[in-house]
Amino acid sequence: PAEGSAFRPLLASQDALAARLNLIERAEVGLDLQTYILGDDATGRQVMRALRDAAARGVRVRLLVDDMHTVGLTGLLLGLAAHANLEVRLYNPFPAGRESWALRALGAIGHFERLNRRMHNKLFVADGRVAIVGGRNLADAYFLRHDEANFIDFDVLAAGPVAAELGGHFDAYWNSPFAVPIQALADNGLDDENRRASFARLAAPEPGETAAPAHPGAGTPGPLVPAPVEVFFDSPDKTAGVRRAQERLPVARLLGEARSRVVVVSPYFVPSDAGIERLRAARARGVEIQVITNALDASDEPLVQAAYGRKRTALLRSGIRLFELSAERMERRVGAGSPGRLHAKIAFVDERRLLVGSMNLDPRSVNTNTELALSIDSPELTREVLRQLQPARAGGLYEVHLAADGERLQWVAPDDAGHAERRDDEPAPPWWARLRLWLLSWLVPDELL
Repeated sequence: PAEGSAFRPLLASQDALAARLNLIERAEVGLDLQTYILGDDATGRQVMRALRDAAARGVRVRLLVDDMHTVGLTGLLLGLAAHANLEVRLYNPFPAGRESWALRALGAIGHFERLNRRMHNKLFVADGRVAIVGGRNLADAYFLRHDEANFIDFDVLAAGPVAAELGGHFDAYWNSPFAVPIQALADNGLDDENRRASFARLAAPEPGETAAPAHPGAGTPGPLVPAPVEVFFDSPDKTAGVRRAQERLPVARLLGEARSRVVVVSPYFVPSDAGIERLRAARARGVEIQVITNALDASDEPLVQAAYGRKRTALLRSGIRLFELSAERMERRVGAGSPGRLHAKIAFVDERRLLVGSMNLDPRSVNTNTELALSIDSPELTREVLRQLQPARAGGLYEVHLAADGERLQWVAPDDAGHAERRDDEPAPPWWARLRLWLLSWLVPDELL
Protein backbone atom coordinates (compact mmCIF):
# COMPACT_ATOMS: atom_id res chain seq x y z
CA PRO A 1 0.00 0.00 0.00
CA ALA A 2 1.15 3.54 -0.83
CA GLU A 3 2.00 5.68 2.21
CA GLY A 4 1.79 9.44 2.59
CA SER A 5 -1.46 9.98 0.70
CA ALA A 6 -4.62 11.63 2.04
CA PHE A 7 -8.26 11.67 0.96
CA ARG A 8 -11.48 13.65 1.09
CA PRO A 9 -14.90 12.23 0.17
CA LEU A 10 -16.91 14.14 -2.45
CA LEU A 11 -20.49 13.04 -1.86
CA ALA A 12 -22.18 16.40 -2.42
CA SER A 13 -22.45 17.07 -6.13
CA GLN A 14 -21.72 20.80 -5.81
CA ASP A 15 -18.49 20.03 -3.96
CA ALA A 16 -17.49 17.41 -6.53
CA LEU A 17 -17.85 19.82 -9.44
CA ALA A 18 -16.35 22.76 -7.56
CA ALA A 19 -13.32 20.64 -6.65
CA ARG A 20 -12.66 19.91 -10.32
CA LEU A 21 -13.10 23.52 -11.41
CA ASN A 22 -10.97 24.76 -8.54
CA LEU A 23 -8.13 22.37 -9.41
CA ILE A 24 -8.30 23.39 -13.08
CA GLU A 25 -8.15 27.06 -12.12
CA ARG A 26 -5.16 26.54 -9.82
CA ALA A 27 -3.18 24.13 -12.00
CA GLU A 28 0.35 25.26 -12.82
CA VAL A 29 1.94 22.42 -14.81
CA GLY A 30 -0.45 19.83 -16.19
CA LEU A 31 -4.04 18.54 -16.21
CA ASP A 32 -5.02 15.02 -17.26
CA LEU A 33 -8.70 14.09 -17.60
CA GLN A 34 -10.02 10.64 -18.50
CA THR A 35 -13.79 10.13 -18.83
CA TYR A 36 -16.39 7.80 -20.29
CA ILE A 37 -18.92 10.57 -21.02
CA LEU A 38 -18.34 14.26 -21.76
CA GLY A 39 -21.65 16.09 -22.03
CA ASP A 40 -22.57 18.80 -24.51
CA ASP A 41 -24.39 20.48 -21.63
CA ALA A 42 -23.76 23.11 -18.95
CA THR A 43 -21.29 20.93 -17.04
CA GLY A 44 -19.37 19.59 -20.02
CA ARG A 45 -19.08 23.00 -21.65
CA GLN A 46 -18.00 24.70 -18.40
CA VAL A 47 -15.27 22.10 -17.86
CA MET A 48 -14.08 22.51 -21.46
CA ARG A 49 -13.98 26.30 -21.15
CA ALA A 50 -11.97 25.96 -17.94
CA LEU A 51 -9.52 23.61 -19.68
CA ARG A 52 -9.13 26.10 -22.54
CA ASP A 53 -8.37 28.88 -20.06
CA ALA A 54 -5.81 26.72 -18.23
CA ALA A 55 -4.07 25.93 -21.52
CA ALA A 56 -3.96 29.66 -22.29
CA ARG A 57 -2.00 30.13 -19.03
CA GLY A 58 0.59 27.62 -20.26
CA VAL A 59 -0.75 24.52 -18.48
CA ARG A 60 -0.41 21.31 -20.51
CA VAL A 61 -3.88 19.81 -20.87
CA ARG A 62 -4.66 16.25 -22.01
CA LEU A 63 -8.28 15.13 -22.39
CA LEU A 64 -9.04 11.46 -23.10
CA VAL A 65 -12.68 10.59 -23.86
CA ASP A 66 -14.14 7.19 -24.67
CA ASP A 67 -15.70 7.35 -28.14
CA MET A 68 -19.00 5.67 -27.28
CA HIS A 69 -20.96 8.85 -26.50
CA THR A 70 -19.21 11.46 -28.70
CA VAL A 71 -21.81 11.70 -31.48
CA GLY A 72 -22.34 15.40 -32.19
CA LEU A 73 -19.25 16.55 -30.28
CA THR A 74 -16.88 16.83 -33.25
CA GLY A 75 -17.00 20.62 -33.55
CA LEU A 76 -16.46 21.17 -29.84
CA LEU A 77 -13.60 18.69 -29.57
CA LEU A 78 -11.83 19.87 -32.72
CA GLY A 79 -12.15 23.46 -31.49
CA LEU A 80 -10.82 22.58 -28.05
CA ALA A 81 -7.88 20.67 -29.53
CA ALA A 82 -7.00 23.66 -31.75
CA HIS A 83 -5.73 25.58 -28.70
CA ALA A 84 -2.03 25.59 -27.84
CA ASN A 85 -0.99 23.30 -24.97
CA LEU A 86 -4.20 21.25 -25.33
CA GLU A 87 -4.64 17.75 -26.80
CA VAL A 88 -7.81 15.71 -27.18
CA ARG A 89 -7.79 11.99 -27.90
CA LEU A 90 -10.69 9.56 -28.35
CA TYR A 91 -10.40 6.05 -26.96
CA ASN A 92 -11.21 3.01 -29.09
CA PRO A 93 -12.84 5.14 -31.82
CA PHE A 94 -15.62 4.03 -34.13
CA PRO A 95 -14.65 3.83 -37.80
CA ALA A 96 -17.51 6.11 -38.92
CA GLY A 97 -20.50 8.10 -37.71
CA ARG A 98 -19.03 11.07 -35.88
CA GLU A 99 -22.34 12.98 -36.20
CA SER A 100 -24.90 10.18 -36.60
CA TRP A 101 -25.83 7.22 -34.42
CA ALA A 102 -27.24 5.40 -37.45
CA LEU A 103 -24.02 5.75 -39.45
CA ARG A 104 -22.01 4.80 -36.37
CA ALA A 105 -24.02 1.59 -36.00
CA LEU A 106 -23.51 0.72 -39.67
CA GLY A 107 -19.79 1.43 -39.43
CA ALA A 108 -19.52 -0.84 -36.41
CA ILE A 109 -20.61 -3.90 -38.37
CA GLY A 110 -17.71 -6.32 -38.38
CA HIS A 111 -15.98 -4.53 -35.47
CA PHE A 112 -18.28 -5.56 -32.60
CA GLU A 113 -15.72 -7.55 -30.61
CA ARG A 114 -13.38 -4.53 -30.39
CA LEU A 115 -15.99 -1.78 -30.12
CA ASN A 116 -17.88 -3.58 -27.36
CA ARG A 117 -14.85 -2.95 -25.11
CA ARG A 118 -15.07 0.55 -23.67
CA MET A 119 -12.90 2.72 -21.41
CA HIS A 120 -15.17 3.22 -18.39
CA ASN A 121 -12.46 4.83 -16.18
CA LYS A 122 -13.04 8.26 -14.62
CA LEU A 123 -9.84 10.02 -13.55
CA PHE A 124 -8.73 13.61 -13.02
CA VAL A 125 -5.10 14.45 -12.15
CA ALA A 126 -3.83 18.00 -11.47
CA ASP A 127 -0.09 18.75 -11.48
CA GLY A 128 0.62 15.13 -10.54
CA ARG A 129 -0.23 16.02 -6.93
CA VAL A 130 -4.02 15.82 -6.60
CA ALA A 131 -6.45 13.40 -8.24
CA ILE A 132 -10.18 12.66 -8.28
CA VAL A 133 -11.41 9.08 -8.71
CA GLY A 134 -14.98 7.81 -8.65
CA GLY A 135 -18.15 7.27 -10.63
CA ARG A 136 -18.99 10.70 -12.03
CA ASN A 137 -18.87 11.42 -15.75
CA LEU A 138 -18.46 15.03 -16.90
CA ALA A 139 -22.12 15.77 -17.62
CA ASP A 140 -25.06 17.47 -15.89
CA ALA A 141 -26.84 14.35 -14.63
CA TYR A 142 -23.84 13.33 -12.50
CA PHE A 143 -23.79 16.66 -10.63
CA LEU A 144 -27.56 17.07 -10.04
CA ARG A 145 -27.82 19.74 -12.77
CA HIS A 146 -30.14 17.91 -15.19
CA ASP A 147 -33.74 19.11 -15.51
CA GLU A 148 -35.25 15.61 -15.38
CA ALA A 149 -32.96 12.67 -14.54
CA ASN A 150 -30.09 12.87 -12.05
CA PHE A 151 -27.78 10.38 -10.37
CA ILE A 152 -26.61 9.87 -6.81
CA ASP A 153 -22.86 9.52 -7.25
CA PHE A 154 -19.58 9.57 -5.38
CA ASP A 155 -15.93 10.56 -5.88
CA VAL A 156 -12.91 10.82 -3.64
CA LEU A 157 -10.21 13.50 -3.84
CA ALA A 158 -6.73 12.03 -3.36
CA ALA A 159 -3.55 13.98 -2.63
CA GLY A 160 0.05 12.87 -2.33
CA PRO A 161 2.01 10.00 -3.89
CA VAL A 162 -1.13 8.18 -5.05
CA ALA A 163 -1.86 11.07 -7.45
CA ALA A 164 1.49 10.56 -9.18
CA GLU A 165 0.79 6.82 -9.40
CA LEU A 166 -2.60 7.52 -10.97
CA GLY A 167 -0.92 9.89 -13.42
CA GLY A 168 1.25 6.99 -14.57
CA HIS A 169 -1.87 4.93 -15.23
CA PHE A 170 -3.31 7.82 -17.27
CA ASP A 171 -0.10 7.82 -19.33
CA ALA A 172 -0.60 4.13 -20.11
CA TYR A 173 -3.98 4.90 -21.68
CA TRP A 174 -2.87 8.12 -23.37
CA ASN A 175 0.05 6.38 -25.06
CA SER A 176 -1.85 3.23 -26.02
CA PRO A 177 -2.71 2.55 -29.68
CA PHE A 178 -6.41 2.89 -28.75
CA ALA A 179 -6.05 6.62 -27.94
CA VAL A 180 -6.34 8.51 -31.25
CA PRO A 181 -6.05 12.32 -31.68
CA ILE A 182 -9.39 13.87 -32.64
CA GLN A 183 -7.73 15.53 -35.67
CA ALA A 184 -6.92 12.08 -37.10
CA LEU A 185 -10.58 11.07 -36.92
CA ALA A 186 -12.47 14.15 -38.05
CA ASP A 187 -12.10 17.27 -40.18
CA ASN A 188 -14.72 20.02 -40.20
CA GLY A 189 -12.95 21.95 -42.97
CA LEU A 190 -11.78 24.80 -40.72
CA ASP A 191 -8.26 25.95 -39.91
CA ASP A 192 -7.17 26.19 -36.29
CA GLU A 193 -8.07 29.85 -35.91
CA ASN A 194 -11.63 29.27 -37.09
CA ARG A 195 -11.89 26.10 -35.03
CA ARG A 196 -11.03 28.11 -31.93
CA ALA A 197 -13.64 30.72 -32.85
CA SER A 198 -16.18 27.95 -33.43
CA PHE A 199 -15.36 26.46 -30.03
CA ALA A 200 -15.97 29.82 -28.35
CA ARG A 201 -19.46 29.89 -29.89
CA LEU A 202 -20.33 26.25 -29.28
CA ALA A 203 -19.05 26.19 -25.69
CA ALA A 204 -20.59 29.51 -24.63
CA PRO A 205 -23.21 29.34 -21.87
CA GLU A 206 -26.76 29.19 -23.17
CA PRO A 207 -29.20 31.99 -22.23
CA GLY A 208 -30.18 31.59 -18.60
CA GLU A 209 -27.52 28.96 -17.96
CA THR A 210 -25.96 29.27 -14.51
CA ALA A 211 -22.30 28.35 -14.20
CA ALA A 212 -21.27 26.23 -11.23
CA PRO A 213 -19.05 28.08 -8.74
CA ALA A 214 -15.31 27.48 -9.11
CA HIS A 215 -14.91 27.39 -5.34
CA PRO A 216 -17.02 25.51 -2.81
CA GLY A 217 -19.16 27.74 -0.63
CA ALA A 218 -20.38 27.18 2.88
CA GLY A 219 -20.61 23.45 2.31
CA THR A 220 -16.86 23.00 1.81
CA PRO A 221 -15.94 19.38 2.66
CA GLY A 222 -13.76 18.56 5.63
CA PRO A 223 -10.02 18.10 5.90
CA LEU A 224 -7.98 15.46 4.11
CA VAL A 225 -7.70 12.13 5.93
CA PRO A 226 -4.29 10.39 5.73
CA ALA A 227 -4.54 6.68 4.91
CA PRO A 228 -2.75 3.82 3.13
CA VAL A 229 -4.15 3.07 -0.32
CA GLU A 230 -3.89 0.52 -3.10
CA VAL A 231 -4.60 1.37 -6.74
CA PHE A 232 -6.27 -1.21 -8.98
CA PHE A 233 -6.58 -0.52 -12.68
CA ASP A 234 -7.14 -2.45 -15.87
CA SER A 235 -4.42 -2.14 -18.47
CA PRO A 236 -5.54 -0.78 -21.83
CA ASP A 237 -4.53 -4.23 -23.13
CA LYS A 238 -7.95 -5.34 -21.86
CA THR A 239 -9.42 -3.46 -24.83
CA ALA A 240 -7.56 -5.93 -27.06
CA GLY A 241 -9.00 -8.85 -25.07
CA VAL A 242 -5.88 -9.41 -22.92
CA ARG A 243 -6.57 -9.75 -19.19
CA ARG A 244 -3.89 -10.13 -16.55
CA ALA A 245 -4.85 -11.88 -13.32
CA GLN A 246 -3.00 -9.36 -11.14
CA GLU A 247 -5.12 -6.53 -12.53
CA ARG A 248 -8.45 -8.00 -11.46
CA LEU A 249 -10.40 -5.55 -9.35
CA PRO A 250 -10.26 -6.39 -5.65
CA VAL A 251 -13.88 -7.13 -4.70
CA ALA A 252 -13.34 -10.89 -4.50
CA ARG A 253 -10.19 -10.45 -2.40
CA LEU A 254 -11.86 -8.02 -0.03
CA LEU A 255 -14.77 -10.43 0.43
CA GLY A 256 -12.27 -13.10 1.38
CA GLU A 257 -10.62 -10.78 3.92
CA ALA A 258 -13.86 -9.51 5.49
CA ARG A 259 -14.48 -10.51 9.09
CA SER A 260 -17.70 -8.78 10.17
CA ARG A 261 -19.56 -6.66 7.61
CA VAL A 262 -19.54 -5.79 3.91
CA VAL A 263 -21.73 -3.10 2.35
CA VAL A 264 -21.76 -2.93 -1.46
CA VAL A 265 -23.23 0.03 -3.36
CA SER A 266 -23.52 -0.64 -7.09
CA PRO A 267 -26.10 0.70 -9.56
CA TYR A 268 -25.71 -2.45 -11.68
CA PHE A 269 -25.36 -5.63 -9.62
CA VAL A 270 -25.20 -8.90 -11.58
CA PRO A 271 -22.94 -11.33 -9.69
CA SER A 272 -21.70 -14.39 -11.54
CA ASP A 273 -22.30 -17.88 -10.15
CA ALA A 274 -18.74 -17.76 -8.78
CA GLY A 275 -19.48 -14.37 -7.24
CA ILE A 276 -22.58 -15.71 -5.51
CA GLU A 277 -20.49 -18.56 -4.11
CA ARG A 278 -17.98 -16.05 -2.69
CA LEU A 279 -20.84 -14.16 -1.06
CA ARG A 280 -22.17 -17.41 0.41
CA ALA A 281 -18.72 -18.32 1.71
CA ALA A 282 -18.44 -14.95 3.45
CA ARG A 283 -21.90 -15.42 4.99
CA ALA A 284 -20.86 -18.88 6.19
CA ARG A 285 -18.01 -17.20 8.10
CA GLY A 286 -20.53 -14.95 9.81
CA VAL A 287 -19.96 -11.85 7.66
CA GLU A 288 -23.03 -9.62 7.33
CA ILE A 289 -23.48 -8.61 3.66
CA GLN A 290 -25.68 -5.75 2.47
CA VAL A 291 -26.12 -4.74 -1.18
CA ILE A 292 -27.64 -1.40 -2.24
CA THR A 293 -28.62 -1.18 -5.90
CA ASN A 294 -31.31 0.35 -8.11
CA ALA A 295 -34.88 -0.86 -8.26
CA LEU A 296 -36.20 -1.47 -11.75
CA ASP A 297 -38.02 1.87 -11.79
CA ALA A 298 -34.76 3.73 -11.03
CA SER A 299 -32.39 2.01 -13.44
CA ASP A 300 -31.15 3.57 -16.66
CA GLU A 301 -30.06 0.06 -17.73
CA PRO A 302 -33.22 -2.05 -17.31
CA LEU A 303 -31.74 -5.10 -19.03
CA VAL A 304 -29.04 -5.19 -16.38
CA GLN A 305 -31.67 -4.92 -13.67
CA ALA A 306 -33.62 -7.78 -15.25
CA ALA A 307 -30.51 -9.97 -15.04
CA TYR A 308 -30.08 -8.98 -11.39
CA GLY A 309 -33.74 -9.75 -10.76
CA ARG A 310 -33.22 -13.36 -11.81
CA LYS A 311 -30.59 -13.75 -9.07
CA ARG A 312 -32.41 -12.12 -6.15
CA THR A 313 -34.02 -15.26 -4.74
CA ALA A 314 -30.70 -17.14 -4.65
CA LEU A 315 -29.01 -14.17 -2.97
CA LEU A 316 -31.72 -13.81 -0.34
CA ARG A 317 -31.68 -17.54 0.43
CA SER A 318 -27.94 -17.19 1.05
CA GLY A 319 -28.60 -14.62 3.76
CA ILE A 320 -27.55 -11.53 1.78
CA ARG A 321 -29.62 -8.41 2.52
CA LEU A 322 -30.76 -6.55 -0.60
CA PHE A 323 -31.82 -2.89 -0.66
CA GLU A 324 -33.21 -1.20 -3.77
CA LEU A 325 -33.42 2.52 -4.44
CA SER A 326 -36.85 3.32 -5.86
CA ALA A 327 -37.30 6.45 -7.98
CA GLU A 328 -41.00 6.56 -7.08
CA ARG A 329 -40.26 6.35 -3.36
CA MET A 330 -37.48 8.96 -3.59
CA GLU A 331 -39.82 11.38 -5.34
CA ARG A 332 -42.63 10.66 -2.90
CA ARG A 333 -40.45 11.32 0.14
CA VAL A 334 -38.04 13.98 -1.14
CA GLY A 335 -40.14 15.73 -3.78
CA ALA A 336 -40.17 16.20 -7.52
CA GLY A 337 -36.75 16.70 -9.07
CA SER A 338 -35.05 14.45 -6.52
CA PRO A 339 -32.07 12.39 -7.66
CA GLY A 340 -33.83 9.18 -8.58
CA ARG A 341 -31.02 6.90 -9.72
CA LEU A 342 -28.01 5.40 -8.04
CA HIS A 343 -24.69 5.64 -9.91
CA ALA A 344 -22.13 5.50 -7.07
CA LYS A 345 -19.79 2.50 -6.97
CA ILE A 346 -18.56 1.92 -3.41
CA ALA A 347 -17.84 -0.97 -1.07
CA PHE A 348 -17.22 -0.87 2.68
CA VAL A 349 -15.40 -3.71 4.44
CA ASP A 350 -15.45 -4.16 8.25
CA GLU A 351 -16.08 -0.39 8.59
CA ARG A 352 -12.39 0.25 7.99
CA ARG A 353 -11.76 -0.19 4.27
CA LEU A 354 -13.36 1.87 1.49
CA LEU A 355 -13.33 0.76 -2.14
CA VAL A 356 -14.25 3.46 -4.67
CA GLY A 357 -13.92 3.68 -8.41
CA SER A 358 -15.62 3.31 -11.76
CA MET A 359 -16.42 -0.40 -11.60
CA ASN A 360 -19.89 -1.91 -11.33
CA LEU A 361 -20.42 -5.42 -10.01
CA ASP A 362 -21.57 -6.82 -13.32
CA PRO A 363 -20.06 -8.90 -16.16
CA ARG A 364 -19.26 -5.85 -18.29
CA SER A 365 -17.01 -4.28 -15.66
CA VAL A 366 -15.32 -7.59 -14.88
CA ASN A 367 -14.77 -8.90 -18.39
CA THR A 368 -15.20 -6.17 -20.99
CA ASN A 369 -14.73 -2.54 -19.98
CA THR A 370 -11.58 -1.07 -18.45
CA GLU A 371 -12.00 0.16 -14.87
CA LEU A 372 -10.16 1.93 -12.05
CA ALA A 373 -10.50 1.65 -8.27
CA LEU A 374 -8.88 2.76 -5.02
CA SER A 375 -8.88 0.63 -1.87
CA ILE A 376 -8.41 3.00 1.09
CA ASP A 377 -7.64 1.64 4.56
CA SER A 378 -9.26 4.21 6.85
CA PRO A 379 -11.88 3.57 9.56
CA GLU A 380 -12.46 7.33 9.83
CA LEU A 381 -13.14 7.81 6.13
CA THR A 382 -15.22 4.65 5.87
CA ARG A 383 -17.46 5.61 8.79
CA GLU A 384 -17.93 9.15 7.43
CA VAL A 385 -18.99 8.00 3.97
CA LEU A 386 -21.34 5.38 5.43
CA ARG A 387 -22.89 8.09 7.58
CA GLN A 388 -23.42 10.45 4.66
CA LEU A 389 -24.75 7.90 2.20
CA GLN A 390 -27.77 9.71 0.80
CA PRO A 391 -30.20 6.96 -0.36
CA ALA A 392 -30.65 5.61 3.17
CA ARG A 393 -30.85 9.07 4.76
CA ALA A 394 -33.41 10.23 2.19
CA GLY A 395 -35.61 7.20 2.83
CA GLY A 396 -35.64 6.07 -0.79
CA LEU A 397 -34.76 2.43 -0.11
CA TYR A 398 -36.85 -0.70 0.04
CA GLU A 399 -35.42 -3.86 1.57
CA VAL A 400 -36.27 -6.94 -0.47
CA HIS A 401 -37.49 -9.95 1.53
CA LEU A 402 -38.59 -13.46 0.75
CA ALA A 403 -42.27 -13.91 1.56
CA ALA A 404 -43.41 -16.65 3.95
CA ASP A 405 -43.68 -19.17 1.10
CA GLY A 406 -39.94 -18.76 0.38
CA GLU A 407 -40.63 -17.97 -3.28
CA ARG A 408 -42.36 -14.63 -3.70
CA LEU A 409 -40.59 -11.33 -3.04
CA GLN A 410 -41.77 -8.41 -0.96
CA TRP A 411 -40.47 -4.84 -0.77
CA VAL A 412 -40.50 -3.39 2.75
CA ALA A 413 -39.68 0.09 4.07
CA PRO A 414 -40.68 2.16 7.10
CA ASP A 415 -43.36 4.74 6.46
CA ASP A 416 -43.50 8.22 8.02
CA ALA A 417 -45.22 6.85 11.12
CA GLY A 418 -42.48 4.28 11.69
CA HIS A 419 -44.63 1.36 10.52
CA ALA A 420 -43.60 -1.01 7.75
CA GLU A 421 -44.76 -0.19 4.23
CA ARG A 422 -45.01 -3.55 2.49
CA ARG A 423 -45.64 -4.19 -1.19
CA ASP A 424 -45.83 -7.39 -3.24
CA ASP A 425 -45.26 -5.69 -6.60
CA GLU A 426 -41.81 -4.60 -7.74
CA PRO A 427 -41.17 -0.84 -8.15
CA ALA A 428 -41.16 -0.85 -11.93
CA PRO A 429 -42.04 1.08 -15.09
CA PRO A 430 -45.45 0.57 -16.85
CA TRP A 431 -46.56 -2.93 -17.88
CA TRP A 432 -45.78 -2.44 -21.57
CA ALA A 433 -42.19 -1.44 -20.76
CA ARG A 434 -41.87 -4.51 -18.50
CA LEU A 435 -43.16 -6.76 -21.29
CA ARG A 436 -40.62 -5.39 -23.78
CA LEU A 437 -37.90 -5.79 -21.17
CA TRP A 438 -38.90 -9.40 -20.50
CA LEU A 439 -38.72 -10.23 -24.21
CA LEU A 440 -35.33 -8.55 -24.66
CA SER A 441 -33.91 -10.19 -21.53
CA TRP A 442 -34.03 -13.60 -23.22
CA LEU A 443 -32.15 -12.30 -26.26
CA VAL A 444 -29.22 -10.52 -24.57
CA PRO A 445 -26.82 -12.78 -22.62
CA ASP A 446 -25.58 -11.67 -19.20
CA GLU A 447 -21.98 -11.38 -20.39
CA LEU A 448 -22.95 -8.46 -22.68
CA LEU A 449 -24.64 -6.50 -19.88
